[in-house]
Amino acid sequence: MRKALTDKTVAALKTDKKSQEFRDLLLPGFGVRVYRSGRKAFTLCYRYGTSQRRMHLGNYPITKLADARAKAMETLRLVGEGIDPSKTTRKSIVSTREAVDSFILQYAKPRNKNWRETSNVLKRELVSRYAERGIKQIDRQDVLEILDAAIERGAKYQANRIHSMIRKLFNWLVERGIVDKSPIIGLRKPSKEHSRDRVLSDEEIALVIKACEAEAFPFGQYTLMLLATAQRRSEVANMKWSQIDREKQTWEIPSELSKNGKPHQVPLNDFAMKLLDQIPMFADCDFVFSTTGYSPISGISKMLKRIQVNSGTSGWRLHDLRRTAASGMARADVAPHVVEKVLNHISGTISGVAAVYNRYGYDAEKREALNKWGKFLEQQR
Repeated sequence: MRKALTDKTVAALKTDKKSQEFRDLLLPGFGVRVYRSGRKAFTLCYRYGTSQRRMHLGNYPITKLADARAKAMETLRLVGEGIDPSKTTRKSIVSTREAVDSFILQYAKPRNKNWRETSNVLKRELVSRYAERGIKQIDRQDVLEILDAAIERGAKYQANRIHSMIRKLFNWLVERGIVDKSPIIGLRKPSKEHSRDRVLSDEEIALVIKACEAEAFPFGQYTLMLLATAQRRSEVANMKWSQIDREKQTWEIPSELSKNGKPHQVPLNDFAMKLLDQIPMFADCDFVFSTTGYSPISGISKMLKRIQVNSGTSGWRLHDLRRTAASGMARADVAPHVVEKVLNHISGTISGVAAVYNRYGYDAEKREALNKWGKFLEQQR
């Protein structure tokens, strides 16, 4: 049966037979095979030499109609040029969606703990705009359009992140032979970045503590734990009861969660231990901070805005709490290398060859530093 295939048409196709094929009126040989079970598969029938062949182009709705049609057109182009499509490599045109999915699965996910953020940004900025295009068709003007849109909505630093992610994507595609060149070569980051140096004042710390204590679980306790431990927001968000030794007052961050890929033991001061005492434990949930009972805390951006409004403070981010804690410990005469150990930095005072030979954990010094900081926080209540 022949039909003019559209998104609406494909979605509505059904059959009472074991399987039935619907051929496209617009593109010869291209069609969709519909099975009684409801499964739908895009196919292309073509002749190469003296043989008749059928190519599977993907299953609907995972593969979109536009992407399947683009694959079919590319295959027919190759046949017209005397090239056997069954023997071509990945240099054949793939859709933007497929390119991004492959990049995330094969490159970003194995190498980057924040691969989900990379996936979300590329899908939001690149795939949502150009999903129907082959990845080879994305040019410099398309990239500039994405970056300019980010600048116009005031997301200057986000524009730099988008630039970096698109650059990595196309560098990987070039290495794999999927595209011949990157459209982002020679294109500089759209914004100049300045290192943040925001540190909350003692007065602001006191206001934030009061606002957090009035905040509903788990948001107030989560924010105060960031301040009390000086650890990264993702590490605290993924804190688990099984990582905490209440008797020794320690929290063990496993290597797969720490930024430098090494396990990190955090001494818990009395301020942090009191926070843990306020937190309920859910059945079958190991996460300390959870809004669902089975996954880490979410809704953090809304929480931050709420705490800023309720505390009468502004201009700070959650990561600034880490810097505030580090500055507070330094102000209490904690040695810089000890502060770096608390923060789990590996590129500070003890780095390079010194870091290789110096395996001392500074556990006692770290505890003393965090205890000093905890006592200061108690005084701000």
